[in-house]
Amino acid sequence: MVGRLELRDDFKEEAEWRREKAKQYPHDERYLAAATIFDRLAATVDDIPQDLFLAFSEPGPDVTDGLLDVEGWTEMLREVGFGSSPKIAEDFVRSFIADRNMRRG
Repeated sequence: MVGRLELRDDFKEEAEWRREKAKQYPHDERYLAAATIFDRLAATVDDIPQDLFLAFSEPGPDVTDGLLDVEGWTEMLREVGFGSSPKIAEDFVRSFIADRNMRRG
């Protein structure tokens, strides 16, 4: 089960990583934009409704490792600031659940 603290930490770590990338690629504004989005996501983790958070954090019966789809999770994180711009953590979580359900087929 993934907790809110772990989710917040993931978002904070991504924000820091994007800031480091922004230093390496100062002409690519997407890295700083992504860092700002991740800061906002981290700040809104506690606002995710409990039932939605449980659906997000509880693996299904066919799951052996946490979030079900580590590859899908990583892909969604990578897209922030480049292909997606979730406004709040709830939006990100809803998108992840929808993606996870689609992958389950």
